[in-house]
Amino acid sequence: MTNDGNNSIHERLLGRSMSRVVSVICMMLCLSSMAGIMSPVSAQTILPEIVLECDDEIEINPEDRTAGIIDCMVENPSSYQEKIDVEAWVYSREYVFWSDSFTIEAGESVNFGVIMPLPDRDTEPEEDVVNVTATISQVAGAPYPVGAEDTEEVTVIIIEYSSCEIEYSGFGGYWQDSVDVDDEFVSGDEISIWAVIDCWSNVEVEISYQIHLIEKNMGSSSWPSDFQNINDVCYVEIDVGKTTTEDDCDFKIGTPTDLEKDWEGCIVIIEKGDLRPNICPEYPVGINLKVEKKSTGLGIEFGGNESVMEQLGITEEQVPVIAGSIGILILIIGGFVYYRRKGREYE
Repeated sequence: MTNDGNNSIHERLLGRSMSRVVSVICMMLCLSSMAGIMSPVSAQTILPEIVLECDDEIEINPEDRTAGIIDCMVENPSSYQEKIDVEAWVYSREYVFWSDSFTIEAGESVNFGVIMPLPDRDTEPEEDVVNVTATISQVAGAPYPVGAEDTEEVTVIIIEYSSCEIEYSGFGGYWQDSVDVDDEFVSGDEISIWAVIDCWSNVEVEISYQIHLIEKNMGSSSWPSDFQNINDVCYVEIDVGKTTTEDDCDFKIGTPTDLEKDWEGCIVIIEKGDLRPNICPEYPVGINLKVEKKSTGLGIEFGGNESVMEQLGITEEQVPVIAGSIGILILIIGGFVYYRRKGREYE
């Protein structure tokens, strides 16, 4: 074999050896990298961290006179005890209205409520943003100057409301400080009712009220037949804040002229569109009402179940005696008139 052939064989063998060396070195580097990636997690150090979560939105009704509360949770996912300082501030006004601090153990969490300022009853409907910020102030009892924090934005909505109360100030055609129950009227009377409306509202609004008549023990919300609703609706203009109407709601009811028996029930005033009650509520929401059937001048009532004789207290045995007495009285009066006329003729 020539020297050229030997050189060619050596070159091929050397190339194969170098290729194997490079492959081994690459494999060792890969294994080393994988060993670094797969090292135990416990050997790592987790930096102090917090996670804050709060309601996205809350509604506040000034009528309730209770402060709104934003529910939040702050979590400590690190390996150290942390002291967390929490502040809440209104975005549009840029002032802090609530703050607190919590010590949270490693891997634990704390639930808390951010108490909103109590709104005035005339606070108008609005929508604002509250920022809740949690900041790490201490780690394992030592000050933590880095100041890691988390922030949540919460939409706070002041909702619209109107609330009114009704006070009966006059009933039956006269004014009085309070309206007593069981006021009585006679068939054919016109009944007048005055009401004062006290309202709180955070908007300007018009509210309509109407009178409703309920017959006792009937279980019906329908207006009783033959009773007239003379003026049905009262319109009340409500302003922001407190509104008190004076003599604005004047209702009138016409009663039947030919009631067959006494009528009993009650009067209520309700907001137009509300469900009409079918039973009489207690005073002062409802006023009891009694309308008596008409009677004659002798105290005789027509159209009832009792006969005239029964109402006068006359028995069947007394009828002949009374009839005879009436007949004799008529004869005496007739004779007296006859003789008086004759005496005048002779003169």
